[in-house]
Order: sequence, then structure tokens, then C-alpha cells
Amino acid sequence: MSVSDLHVIRMNKSILTLAFALFSVQMVAQSPPSEQLFDAAITRYVPAEKYVWNWRDAVLLKSFIDIARSEPQKRELVADYVDKAMTRLASKAHGVHPNGVASAVGLAFLQETGRNSMETDKALERVLWQYRSIVRSANGACSHRAGTVELWDDTVYMIGLTLIGSYHATGDLTYVEEFADQILAHAEHLCDPETGLWYHGWAETSFPAEDACSEYGWNTNRNHRNNEFWGRGNGWIAMSLADVLDVLPQSDERYSQIKDMFIQMMSTLARLQDSKTGLWRQLPLHVKDKDNFLESSCTAMFGYAAAKGARLGILPSGFSISARNAYEGIVKHCLVGLDTDKLALSRICAGTCIGEKDYYYARSQVSSGETYAIGAVLMLANEINNLKQ
Repeated sequence: MSVSDLHVIRMNKSILTLAFALFSVQMVAQSPPSEQLFDAAITRYVPAEKYVWNWRDAVLLKSFIDIARSEPQKRELVADYVDKAMTRLASKAHGVHPNGVASAVGLAFLQETGRNSMETDKALERVLWQYRSIVRSANGACSHRAGTVELWDDTVYMIGLTLIGSYHATGDLTYVEEFADQILAHAEHLCDPETGLWYHGWAETSFPAEDACSEYGWNTNRNHRNNEFWGRGNGWIAMSLADVLDVLPQSDERYSQIKDMFIQMMSTLARLQDSKTGLWRQLPLHVKDKDNFLESSCTAMFGYAAAKGARLGILPSGFSISARNAYEGIVKHCLVGLDTDKLALSRICAGTCIGEKDYYYARSQVSSGETYAIGAVLMLANEINNLKQ
């Protein structure tokens, strides 16, 4: 090799070094998508003064709380947000429906951080008392509807937010045990033993369930339930299983049951993740149906569960790759308007009740304003960050 060749190589190395340095500076200067999404959510999408006592905003609130626990520098910001939102709504707080119970995760967080007041403590006490008064099925599962016993997979996650939040606030394991009991009671009617996936709903009777949202007669078959595994519904369950396994003692007799359920579900889902995009479909099993669109909210939820399961050592480490592929897929295919004040999340299935395949395929996709989907993406990003620590 000649001296001139060596000179060219050294020049090329210098150019590459400079280019890498400039690229690194650019990457540092530009906030990652999850930071942009967090900033937009907490300041513009749902500022504390506009927080609504419902399940949608509760999922976003839970993502803020998760981030506060993982990133101490954000703890005061989140605590201020929760304090302002919960104090404003304390008199309206209720737990007469599982979807109402969800937002009380904020009241529990105030206790956890010492930011609680007599008013917010009374509000949490009221929510939990009302939750305990909700009608139950014969096996003790909390009904999603008043006036009739219907078990929905949505219910599990919504009540779990506040039950686990109350455990973090008090250290009282009875909240975790109650949640584990609810998971197992719902699983008795909703969990498919072959795949580990959950049906969307079950009714105590086969009398046609009629409401303004669900498909008429979904419960009139001999099983009293629908026959489809809806993506976001299974996302609620995947996150619930991961969350309860994080706090339920391994010595508890329910732990191994829930762990086996979680591993089976996640193993099934791992085979269904789209290899090109990292996303999952609205109905995860029907991978070849042209009407079955790739969906961001269930992808974030499955990714969260995969990352948390891997971090806890419950799932093989390879699930962390699945989680990262899910997050990268969401950033690439679902986040629009990055680095602008128009940042939005696309490919979200609109709010959905219970039905069969054509019912789900007829659901519209929405691209912004769905706080539960944004919350799920933030929780996924936070869990991926936890994997790195």
C-alpha cells in the first residue's frame, strides 16, 4: 500500500468521524419521538385543566405515572399535573362503572407522592366503595354493565389501574390479590385455552344484549359470548397480566396461574406480529384478511407487555426485540407530524364494543385525539427505556 493510499484512507476516516459527530449532535439536539409525544400530551392534548374523568384519559394518566416512576426528573411535573387534575375533579370522582374506576389511579398516585388532601382521599375511598358495590357474576367477576351481568376484557384493565395504584400508595397486598382474583374470574369465561387469547365479552344469559354500540345478539349462542379475539381488548389483558405479575408475590398461589396464562398469550401473539412493519392487526389471528388493518393501539399494548415481561424475566429476552420492533413500527408507520405541533397517532381503531368479524372490520380508523392510544405508546416507550437500564 502506497503512502498516497494511506493518506486517502486517513482522510476518509476523518470524514466519517466528522460525519458521525455531526450526526450524533443532530440526534442529541432532536428529542426522540416519545419525548415529543409526552410533551404534546401533557401540555396540549390533555392539559390538567381539561382532564376528563373517564377511561380514555385514565390510560394516558397511567402512562404519565409510569414515566414519573422511571424518570425522577419528571416526577414533580407529573405530580403537579395529577394534583391539579384530581383536585379539580375530586367532587365528581366515581366508581359506579369500571370505566369510572380507572381515573382513580390519579387519586392513588397523590397518596403515593404525599400530595393528597382530605378531599382527594375521600374521593378515592368513595370510588373504591362504589367499585365494591358493582354487580358481580356468580364467580365474583365485576360486570361491565349495570342492570345485567356482562364481562368484558376492557373491565379488567380499568379496575386494575386503581387497584394496583392503591397498592403502590399503601403497600397493602389485598389490592393486588383482588386484582388477581378478578383476572382469574374473567378468564374463566373469556380466555381461550388453546391460544391464550381472550374473547371480547361474555353475558350471564343468552337473552339478546341490545345497546347503542355492540352488535345485536352477540351473546345469543350457547357460549353466551362473541367468537372473535379483538386486538385492543387483548391489549388490555396483556398489559394487565404484565402489571399484576410485577407486584403479585411469586409465593402467591395465583402467580403461577397468571404467569402461565401470560406466557401462552404472548407466545401466540409473537407469531402474529407483522414482520414487515412490527405492527399487529385489529383482529390478530386473521393475518391474511384484506379488511383487517394494522392497528397502533393494540401494537403498543402488546409491545408494552412483551417489554415488561422480558424485563421481569418472565418472557425470554427475545421478546424485547418484538417490543422494539413494535415501537419502531409505530414511529415509522403511525406517528405523523413529527417535529411539528400537528403530531398525531394514526391507525387507531375507534372506540369499540362487542361483535363478530364484520362488525370489527366496519370500525373506522382515527388519527388523533384518542388519549388511550397515546398513553399506550408512551407506556411502551417507557418500558423500552427501562429495558436499557
